[in-house]
Amino acid sequence: MKNNLGLKILIMALISILLLLIIIGPEINESILAANNQVDSLKRNIVHSDKESTESAIEKDDDPSDVASEITEPDVAFHLKYDKYLLTYTYLLIEKESANIRKGPSYEEPILKTVSKNEKLGYIETVENENKWYYVTWNEGEHQLFGFLDVDSAVKREFQFDKAHEAVLKAEKAAAKGPLTYIDNYHNNKGYAPKYKGGELDKNGARRSQSAPGYIDISNLSEFDYLGDGTLVRVLSADSQYTKVVLVKDESEYYVPNKYVVAPPAVASIKKAIVVDRANQNEVVFEKIDQEWKVISYTLATTGKVGKYHQPTPLGYFYAMEKRDKFYYYKDGTYIIQGYAPYTIRFAGGAYVHGVGINYKYNDDETRTDPGMVEYSKTIGTVPLSHKCVRNYTSHAKFLYDWYTPGEVIVIVIE
Repeated sequence: MKNNLGLKILIMALISILLLLIIIGPEINESILAANNQVDSLKRNIVHSDKESTESAIEKDDDPSDVASEITEPDVAFHLKYDKYLLTYTYLLIEKESANIRKGPSYEEPILKTVSKNEKLGYIETVENENKWYYVTWNEGEHQLFGFLDVDSAVKREFQFDKAHEAVLKAEKAAAKGPLTYIDNYHNNKGYAPKYKGGELDKNGARRSQSAPGYIDISNLSEFDYLGDGTLVRVLSADSQYTKVVLVKDESEYYVPNKYVVAPPAVASIKKAIVVDRANQNEVVFEKIDQEWKVISYTLATTGKVGKYHQPTPLGYFYAMEKRDKFYYYKDGTYIIQGYAPYTIRFAGGAYVHGVGINYKYNDDETRTDPGMVEYSKTIGTVPLSHKCVRNYTSHAKFLYDWYTPGEVIVIVIE
């Protein structure tokens, strides 16, 4: 009897202990987790920039507020055939001699990298934390890195994909209305245009050299505009002396002496277009693929500047007249060949799309040595620097050179 009573007491005690654990167990677990979290919160928060996501920088900081996320996806289709040196669609050009990229949006944050003038960085967004900062990205080897740059160190640039696409569609619509051709007076081979009121520039600042006179009214031959070599036009009519044309650029109508207008029309069908953006110093290349215009490459470029021996790259619509494996250029103010530019496509007078120029090395015996092609120039995509041409990375110029097909390529310069 005593043994049975003891067994009952033991069983009741075990049941009581089990019930107690069931009741207070969750509270113990929560206490343990809270303690663990307290310990973790004391650990240093280490962020490896090469492993960070490209999510908003403000999600990693309690205080900074988003100022602008200005990047919008373009409406154009992409089918990239050249993909070197890719940047974000909006990107940054460093303007200061040097600038520091920091781990966070504060001058107290550690410096991740120091960049120098004319370097380019990918742009993600702008944030504000006492001061405004750009959240940026760049590549080192196979790693994509992230950091913050104060806004006073750089200027924003962008690829104007939609504007470039609209310009291409405009040319295509013009071609649908009638045959397209171009003004031809390379090196004034068709004869110098008459002087405009005794001068070398017309009322719009266009140059006489390598141009044709465009008369608005053939009863008044003293008033005309200079139409540059390569200018893309649509033919309206022709007689024994003049061809009436309309500019693809702005639909202005002119009467042009027949000798300056290429006949029969040179453009078979517009299937390819190189669009150069003077304002942003970049370019976008389109091709008609499966009945749709698609971006096949986008890259940085350098256009012409104003100077004694320089000219701005002209705005407008041009025919890509020819390609050459290279063209030679003179030392400014002389007839001494200074060097050559590789993989060239001519579109306006002496203006070409081409690769990085190579200066010859002249020896004591007056012979010259070719140092070999150069792929990259740090100044590409910064500010206008060329004599009139559009300078590309050499690999991109080679890509265009191989891609070019006569009668199908146009060049459009926008800003």
